[in-house]
Amino acid sequence: MHSKWQIWDFFSSFKRDYLATFNGVLALNSFDPLCLKMMKDFLQRGAEGRVIHHKIASEVSKNWIEEEFQTLSLFGGADCFFIHQAQDLKADILEVLNKLELTDRFLILSYEADTAGWKKLIKDGAIATLVIEPPRFWELSKLLDFTSSYLRLPLSYEAKAWILDALENNLSVFYNTCTVLKLNFPEAKEISVQDVKSLFTLDKLDQFAMASLFTRKKFGDFYDRLVALEGDFDKMRGFFNFMQSHLIKLADTSYLAAKPRLTQYDKDLQSTAKLWQAAEITLEIERFNHWEVKSKKKDAFLWSELRQTYLQVINRQ
Repeated sequence: MHSKWQIWDFFSSFKRDYLATFNGVLALNSFDPLCLKMMKDFLQRGAEGRVIHHKIASEVSKNWIEEEFQTLSLFGGADCFFIHQAQDLKADILEVLNKLELTDRFLILSYEADTAGWKKLIKDGAIATLVIEPPRFWELSKLLDFTSSYLRLPLSYEAKAWILDALENNLSVFYNTCTVLKLNFPEAKEISVQDVKSLFTLDKLDQFAMASLFTRKKFGDFYDRLVALEGDFDKMRGFFNFMQSHLIKLADTSYLAAKPRLTQYDKDLQSTAKLWQAAEITLEIERFNHWEVKSKKKDAFLWSELRQTYLQVINRQ
């Protein structure tokens, strides 16, 4: 059985006491570590008194499996287990778990990465799998609605719109934002946009808007926005990689002639390409590649280089 859910459907419709009667092996996975924790908490609350122990995958051996499930079970052992970081289970261990026949107990394998092992598990079908899939990009508003509802936080329409526009659109950011708002406005009947702005500032990195600023050579605005994000290496790494891809497309826009319809992004590339010389583009690609490497290494000197570049740009204006 391979069961796939969206997060809002899982928490509203999945059987809350599923683990109260489930026997056997079940593998879990999700698009986000926080979502996975929420999943596990939800399932454990419905286990109705069954004894549950927790182990890390690295602690699971053939001897432990034999002692816990193939020997003690003969004497009526009924303890259940959550195995965390299941993506680290070795193939031979997983093969043994595949063959377990459990009565009156369960074993949950908690996968924390979408690895080749997880994909093989689904393909083989020997173990039941339960997964919460990531929301599509057009469902991020629905993800925020779910999060605020899950935390019983009454967000106004304007507050939701500001969060979606100003903050990174992912579950962890939505959850942390709503948690902070709930702690600061516990009695509010509705959280206003002013309430949100009193606690949060703009931190969303709109890659396409930033790329447009850069290719229009509005470097002051570009670096002013960039240096404000000091400290977030992962965000920077992804952005610098995106900028290299963007500049490669800018270097040769002839491929756009074959497209039957141009997007706004395509049109922006076409209109700004004429502002650049090939040598300039090559230099900037090398610069962003250098910064991507520093981001990957979490090199603190990255921020000094960005600030220095910003000052150079300002002095040239």
